[in-house]
Amino acid sequence: MLFMIRQTHDYSTCHVRNQEKLKKYNSAIQELTDKGVKLHAMYSNRLEHTAYMAIESDSMEAIDKAFDSVLELGHWEITPVVQSFPTQN
Repeated sequence: MLFMIRQTHDYSTCHVRNQEKLKKYNSAIQELTDKGVKLHAMYSNRLEHTAYMAIESDSMEAIDKAFDSVLELGHWEITPVVQSFPTQN
């Protein structure tokens, strides 16, 4: 199943300026595959403190486990999606 993630936070809780939180966030992203989640793409808008991810997983449980360690770093919207058009590659 495919999912779109929108992760937001505000300036006061931004993990880019906190090395401990940034390390935790980066570690969670690097460990996705080990937890059954494939990252297809990741984008961010620094000015809006928003990150977007396209991921794939067989279960919501795997996604929950993969992001459990970073849930306190902001608000997470995880939405199941389907591909509407073939990829243009």
